[in-house]
Amino acid sequence: MGSIDKVKLTSGKILKAMRMRFGYTQAQVSEAIDISVSNLSALENDRRNIGVELAAKFSVLYGVRVESLLFPNGIKKMQGYSSLLKKIEKLKDAA
Repeated sequence: MGSIDKVKLTSGKILKAMRMRFGYTQAQVSEAIDISVSNLSALENDRRNIGVELAAKFSVLYGVRVESLLFPNGIKKMQGYSSLLKKIEKLKDAA
């Protein structure tokens, strides 16, 4: 049996799980946050990136932190995180 640590979370998976947990339909959620049902479906199926403004709306709707939607696997798993740290260290060394 697999470990939850090995499951790659996505914003879409979280959005769909939260919607289902609350018992909302896509029509109800799309109306609440003022987007189309097709747009919500694309978000839930990871065919569209969530973006900061929509993440904020979902955050209010579901009572979750924005970061959990923007970085579902944590910021350290963000693409380019380790190279960013190296660049920051170079900046600090140069100062």
